[in-house]
Amino acid sequence: MSGGWRLLIALVGAVVLLGALAAGVVLSGRSLVIIDNRSEANLTLMVEATTPGDFSWSGGLKPGQRIYRLPQFTGDSSIRASCTDAGGVYRTTGGYVTGGWPHRVDVIAAGCASMRIETDMIP
Repeated sequence: MSGGWRLLIALVGAVVLLGALAAGVVLSGRSLVIIDNRSEANLTLMVEATTPGDFSWSGGLKPGQRIYRLPQFTGDSSIRASCTDAGGVYRTTGGYVTGGWPHRVDVIAAGCASMRIETDMIP
C-alpha cells in the first residue's frame, strides 16, 4: 500500500471520527455556557435559566477569567444573570434556549453595569 492511500484512509478516518463526535454532542442535547469576565475588576456573578432546575451557576470571576459549563436544558427558557460589585447589584435577562437541542450561551460581563447575554442554536 502506498503512502498516498494511507494518508487518504487516515483523513477519512479522522473525518468520520469528528462527525461521530459532533453527532454525539447534538444528540446528547448538552449546551455550552460560557461565562466571561471582560472587566478589570473581580465580579460576583449568578447565572440561571428561567426554567427551575435547568441550569444555575454562581461564583466569583477574576479579571479576564472565563468558565465553561455543559448543561442540558429541558425546557424553553431565557437566561438571567445578576452581578455584584462595589457599585451594587445589576440584573439582566436575555437569550432564549429550547429544550432538547444544544445551544451556545455567552454571558459577557464588561463590568456589572455592562452585561449581555447572547444565545445561538448549535447547528
